Amino acid sequence: MREPGEFVTASFPRPGRTLKGVLIAVAVLGVLGAVIVNYVPGPPLGEALFAWLAFQPSHLLRLWTLLTSGLLTSPTGISHALWSLVGLYFLTTDLERRWGGARVLRFLAAAVVFGNLAVLLVTLLLPGGHPIFHPPIVFGPFAAIAATAIAWGKENGHRQIRLFFFLPISGRTLYWLTIGLAILSLVFLQGAPEGAVAPLGGIAAGVLLGGTPSPFRAAWLRIKLAFLRRRSGGGFDIESVLHPERTRTTKARSRGGPSLRVVKGGADDDHRPPTDKRYLN
Repeated sequence: MREPGEFVTASFPRPGRTLKGVLIAVAVLGVLGAVIVNYVPGPPLGEALFAWLAFQPSHLLRLWTLLTSGLLTSPTGISHALWSLVGLYFLTTDLERRWGGARVLRFLAAAVVFGNLAVLLVTLLLPGGHPIFHPPIVFGPFAAIAATAIAWGKENGHRQIRLFFFLPISGRTLYWLTIGLAILSLVFLQGAPEGAVAPLGGIAAGVLLGGTPSPFRAAWLRIKLAFLRRRSGGGFDIESVLHPERTRTTKARSRGGPSLRVVKGGADDDHRPPTDKRYLN
């Protein structure tokens, strides 16, 4: 078992089947996207095929693009695809070992959806403003990468990794560094294929869905428990859902207990204690 402060990445970890499938899908679609946009059979048709999988805030009926856009990378350069693969591999390997492949897959998918919904929300709330907050099309897994960093930092606050393979930082530092960089990217109006506010959506997914158990799952289990208590006649209120421990303590006190009385034992108060050792026991 690793002690606090011990480095995690002494060697390159081996990803599981789920992460391998995600990495292969991103790599294959990255190459196919570049071929389609740049060569088949001309830019207009290629861009139309690419846009069929990318998320466009103006086409809300294409609900599948909320998820498929996370598998695409920029067709105009290889750097976005490479950094996307490295970012997904960097910490998701450890989460897959802890959570299992099914939960990791659901987590990455939810993070991509959260990121796209954050872009859509800002687009609707800010009808006029800087173009960086109104992208016509967004794609890429950066929201999932941000969510992975947040989730890993929550569960490994005292463990250390080497950021960019040389800079040692703890999980808690990585947690706040991810949030800070996402905010600074908005301050400097730094654009990205995923959308400027998509990392904030990924951070929200990491906060809500990360941890063991996650805050979302803990709340869901409390709601189920509250409904089971109501069905069994125990009553249901919002306080029992939000603060179950406080409610149990309050109910225990309200029920009361048996009446207490003082039972005197030994000598009376006005009697001197015996001096003979035979009376001590």
